[in-house]
Amino acid sequence: MPELKAQIEDILDESITVKRFYLVLPEVDSFFFQPGQFVTIKTEIDGNRVERSYSIANMPDGSNRFELCIVLSPDGALSPELWKLKRGDVLNVEGPLGGFVLREPVETELCFICTGTGVAPFRSMIRHLLINELPHQRIRLIFGARYESDLLYRKEFEELAFQFPEFEYIPVLSREKWSGETGYVHQVYQKLYQDGRDARFYVCGWQAMCAEARNHLKDLGYNRRQYFFEQYDG
Repeated sequence: MPELKAQIEDILDESITVKRFYLVLPEVDSFFFQPGQFVTIKTEIDGNRVERSYSIANMPDGSNRFELCIVLSPDGALSPELWKLKRGDVLNVEGPLGGFVLREPVETELCFICTGTGVAPFRSMIRHLLINELPHQRIRLIFGARYESDLLYRKEFEELAFQFPEFEYIPVLSREKWSGETGYVHQVYQKLYQDGRDARFYVCGWQAMCAEARNHLKDLGYNRRQYFFEQYDG
């Protein structure tokens, strides 16, 4: 797959440690991807080739624009360099890539489970289903964060939940007391799906979180045709 030039149109602070990068591909008229896919940014830093992959955070709209939601890793190879960029700068990207996409049947109950920037592919999937009025039943997003200030896209998800009664947004905080759910994402879906109803689970987050979710879903009686994972650490 050939590399493309992606120009930064805008950069917004989503939280203290997360930025939203809005990019355009001047070389193409349309950028076709499936919700859940990612792009790989390729660059050279101090003579070393660096590649990092980031999920596309917007739903497909037929344009040549896309959004990335990136967390700053102070000791990371790439994100500190991305934090130095500004509007008009150009990145080399490859994509779309990846098979973490919606599987049939989407008409079953869908539960999206994530932490941190793992919400990015789910934002794409959820908006794609709701805005395009595709066949679906109940859709749940269980989003784990440490603090209330870490709830990425919070206002948007709250507005979607108000607009679409079949969509339920369940944020969970692990290090702050508040009026919503506290603890970790696992206790929430374990309680909601203890009856073993037919559902499909999509999980995105750190490796340990995904491994724990896999074990819990197995214990609830679900099999590998009913849950799908994307982990964003090695």
